[in-house]
Amino acid sequence: MEKNKILSKLNIDIKDYNNELEKILENKLFSYEVKNLLLSMLYKIENAYKDYETVKVEVPSKRKYIENLLRIIKEKCLKIFLVKTGTQEAKELEKDNMLFKVDRKNGEIICFQNEFILLTAIFNLDISPSLKELTYEYIEEPLFTLLKSGEIDSNIELIRDFNGWSWDIDKKEIKDIEYNYIYQTILLINGRKNINNKKQKKIFDVASKIAIKKYMLEANDTEYNEKFEKIKKEKEARLELFNDKRSFINQITEEKKEYTKEIEKIDKILNNNELLKKEYYARNEKLPNKEKIFSVSYLVGILDKERIKLIEKIDECNKIILPKEFVEQKSKLEEEVKFLEEIIKLDKEDTLIKLATEFLNQVQIEIAKINEENKEKLINWIYKLRYYRYIPIDYEKTIKDIEVLKEKFEEVIKIIIKKAQELKIWDIFSENTELTYQILKEIFDMKMICLQNLNMQCKYENKELYVEYYDDTIIESSLKIKTDTVKIKKKIKLFI
Repeated sequence: MEKNKILSKLNIDIKDYNNELEKILENKLFSYEVKNLLLSMLYKIENAYKDYETVKVEVPSKRKYIENLLRIIKEKCLKIFLVKTGTQEAKELEKDNMLFKVDRKNGEIICFQNEFILLTAIFNLDISPSLKELTYEYIEEPLFTLLKSGEIDSNIELIRDFNGWSWDIDKKEIKDIEYNYIYQTILLINGRKNINNKKQKKIFDVASKIAIKKYMLEANDTEYNEKFEKIKKEKEARLELFNDKRSFINQITEEKKEYTKEIEKIDKILNNNELLKKEYYARNEKLPNKEKIFSVSYLVGILDKERIKLIEKIDECNKIILPKEFVEQKSKLEEEVKFLEEIIKLDKEDTLIKLATEFLNQVQIEIAKINEENKEKLINWIYKLRYYRYIPIDYEKTIKDIEVLKEKFEEVIKIIIKKAQELKIWDIFSENTELTYQILKEIFDMKMICLQNLNMQCKYENKELYVEYYDDTIIESSLKIKTDTVKIKKKIKLFI
């Protein structure tokens, strides 16, 4: 086996990404300042990646992250213009309250001379979220907007919040706090490859409702809002018909007649060249230039497809009046109408908390599945829960600050502590479970990078337990607990 392959299997990155980037830049007409800024940006990424990966867990490998970044620079970045404070270009950006502008069509970036801003602009050049098997078609646009915004913030936090020795969340640089919170919640529970995982339907449904409501209020997309309202009214009217079976069957019969008439009309056109030409000109008169039908033969293909769809609709009509299918379709329609109504009535703050509660419920389920054979997953969840607690829910508070979630967090943390001790991940330093919780809950509020470096020193005097927490030899924090009696080790290396 080649040396590269052996090291790759051992997860040792042997690539010189600096060289890779320099090779790409040789073929780019970027200025000297742009090339230097890109190389400096890459240095910061490489320097911070290990800490980012340790703290967050749900991240791509360093190799995948950097190779994706280099791909965007190589394939999508055609021009990068750096602006300096005080110049006309800078004033144009500042007037629009922007740090950069991106023209995806022409592969152009205009931005201030800063590694973080440049990295943000580069990721904005690339549109990557792919959505499959969505329950309803009107989820796609809002969810895509959410995922794209969340994915960018997730990618750039590497140099936004990590500097190679500490982790400090810069809330003001998060593009959209709510999108970021929802995206990170979905990411932590589902993993990177399963953003719309059907197994986590409750979380996905709550996230979709928030995304749709937010998009309707903030995206200024009148066409979408009108389409949503039209769909809502149509579904409600359809459900009313389902509730009156006789009227419903009459409606289905009329629909079948209309579809049959349409098929007969298409057949006449397809079998008559004069009618075909007339249809060709009539359709093209109504279409904008970019959508005009290329030729009469191309129109034949369109008509064939329309005919097939009409036959499918007739089949659906025949099927839906069967008793079993009728009940199933009515149930699905009731569920969708409820989904649509909940979006209209949605209270944003309550729903964001509901999302967090559902997330914590799912964490409990995941922890319960962990055993001796896969106990590494529990260590990952210790880190992921700590990270989750620090996700901002607005520009003032993080999730751990939400009062109504504190009891649920306590429940989950106690389960983690118990499981970690059962699997011999953590030391059992006291038989008093409540005291153990009081001491170990602090870990989920610590900003030290590697929790495995944690040491604790305990001192008991005058009915007061004093605990100091060390990152190796550097003190991180301390805690005082009033207690009558205590039996506890004086020095504790928590992870066994």
